[in-house]
Amino acid sequence: MEEVQAILPPNIAATIAARVYDIRTSTSFKEELGQRFDSDFKITNNQIKGVSGGLINQLLNRTTGFSLTAEGASQQFKGHHIIGIRGTVFTSCADWLTNLNIAITHGPKNLEVHSGFEKAFTSMKPMFENYVKQHKPKCLHLVGHSLGGAIAQLTAIWASEQGIPTNLYTFGAPRVVLNQFVHSAAYNIGQYRVTHGADPVPCVPAWPFSHTSSEYQTAMNEGSFFSIGAHSMEENTPGYVNTVAAYKDYASMESSIKPLHYNHTVLKYEQRFNVTFSAACQRIITNGLITFLKKTGQYAFISAQAGVAVGLTFYDILSRCLFESVVKFVELAEELKGLIGHMLAFVGKATYEVKELTAQFIRWVLGLMVKKLYLVAKHAIDRI
Repeated sequence: MEEVQAILPPNIAATIAARVYDIRTSTSFKEELGQRFDSDFKITNNQIKGVSGGLINQLLNRTTGFSLTAEGASQQFKGHHIIGIRGTVFTSCADWLTNLNIAITHGPKNLEVHSGFEKAFTSMKPMFENYVKQHKPKCLHLVGHSLGGAIAQLTAIWASEQGIPTNLYTFGAPRVVLNQFVHSAAYNIGQYRVTHGADPVPCVPAWPFSHTSSEYQTAMNEGSFFSIGAHSMEENTPGYVNTVAAYKDYASMESSIKPLHYNHTVLKYEQRFNVTFSAACQRIITNGLITFLKKTGQYAFISAQAGVAVGLTFYDILSRCLFESVVKFVELAEELKGLIGHMLAFVGKATYEVKELTAQFIRWVLGLMVKKLYLVAKHAIDRI
């Protein structure tokens, strides 16, 4: 699509995504948005609300404000509106996100999407409809961090379906849409998906879910590993407000999706005790897994299937293996034993002895690997 020329700069979008959390404490955040924002927008703070919390709150239909809203004040942004969405309204979202048995449902444009996020969006949709009907935005800027980014994406898909020019800005957002629907989901939406190389949340949920655009990365993950702080919006951590400040626009960020490189590696079972939960060991296991899959002739198939529309990750390969149970190990039993032993050590089970390489056992070990990622992602979300 031809994107709307007037877009929110990275630092403004990041600050909105961060300050929307202050609605919980009624903290004044206008000054923190800065003079540039103040000259272009005026905060309207119409509190769009959604059903909050667990079962009791849902039964009582309690609601809570979850958004920051603003209206364009300058000529450049005349008729534009901002809705900043926070995702922590729904206390069960982190559980929905990191559940390996994720339900799928139909969302905006009849796309197949994550059922938890669709449930959250649906509870807010009447308020979005009222807001759009009242303000008739010339352009809608939707901003969200973490789970709020997921809800913002569904809102953007819905808004674009209504014919509203829409820009979407997300920070550390998870995947929402099934991989076969990503092109339809991205149609007619200007997307600015910002990630940090050490943030685990954009990696989940794994296959068959996908992102709908390439990423603007504020820090590459070379030499680093998943960091809970990297998912934060706060300035005193290596999170988004701090790292985005170094960039004047999105074009100056790293926006290319790099292929999953590997070095031919055969893992020895007796060397598993050297493995720790670290970036270096993840790379070694990645190399070993890809080497093994190439030897068995399965890598091309798995890459094609798990290589979702935007980027292939180590965890997509693992999830695909889980789904299909395609790992063949008869001819390469010792090599597979070494790979499985390293995976067990990676998740803290180095002393677990590998005796019989059954399909069920292999699936269990691969499941432990994916669950480890999901657990780190959940910890990152819980700290917001």
